[in-house]
Amino acid sequence: MDIRSRDGILNISLMGGQARAILIESTDMVQEAKRIHGLSKIATAALGRTLTATAMMGSMLKGTDESVTASIKGGGPIGTVLAVANDKCEVKGYVGNPAVDLPRTGKKLPVGAAVGRDGRLTVIKDMHLKEPYVGQVNLVSGEIAEDFAMYFTASEQTPSLVSLGVLVSDEKVESAGGLIVQVMPGATEAAIKSIELSAGMFTDISGTMKEYHLEGAVNQLLMHLEPEILERRDTRYACDCSRARVERALITLGRDELRDMIEKQHGAQVDCHFCNKRYQFSESELAALLRAATGREDE
Repeated sequence: MDIRSRDGILNISLMGGQARAILIESTDMVQEAKRIHGLSKIATAALGRTLTATAMMGSMLKGTDESVTASIKGGGPIGTVLAVANDKCEVKGYVGNPAVDLPRTGKKLPVGAAVGRDGRLTVIKDMHLKEPYVGQVNLVSGEIAEDFAMYFTASEQTPSLVSLGVLVSDEKVESAGGLIVQVMPGATEAAIKSIELSAGMFTDISGTMKEYHLEGAVNQLLMHLEPEILERRDTRYACDCSRARVERALITLGRDELRDMIEKQHGAQVDCHFCNKRYQFSESELAALLRAATGREDE
């Protein structure tokens, strides 16, 4: 039986290079996040949309081992929504309150109410320069797609249409996907108008992905814009935590903190926020880290 993921990202040229699109199917990615974190429907939708957008931004990275982090703090009951993607289009994330639940006011899940709009979307790009690039915008609605569109327009000066969708039932993620359309410098007024008039076609991205999946969605959404697929890339939920990384993090806490763990806690337990893996450290293991931190035997 073929159990390969359908998930993937397409980099697409539109209208002979006058615009570009990034189209993603992220159903399995969001399902894995739901499974790991035990997410409620609303939390699945909020984190799923953020993971989807961040994975697409990861596909825009040019260098090796670069990463992009998107953090949404809107003041709502879900708390922080955070996602990290690398240049391989691997993504991970978490929410502050994975069990958040609010009554529906219509057919759609109240993601905006859960996230809130009294806050910011912060994007940090680590491109191995002296300092990471940091961009921030005030939240438009907390619905996430509109907020990422505002980020691209205001912080990167690239007017963008952004559509994000997660269709989730009680048991599983039925479908998830996203689309970013950006006009390139030098585009004609006619090309810009064509994209503006297309915005209404992009609203139900999760429904389109459920019925047509990634390659089929190109025809359904973009055929009138003369799409040319330039590249297809795999994408997935993946955490790169390791015991060695946790050890390095513990060493950076410093001598006093490590001594406190040894003398008062008689060990340490560290949980990864992204995959919930637990790392246990005994007194003797912490003592070895203390010696590494001080460069000599602890007295």
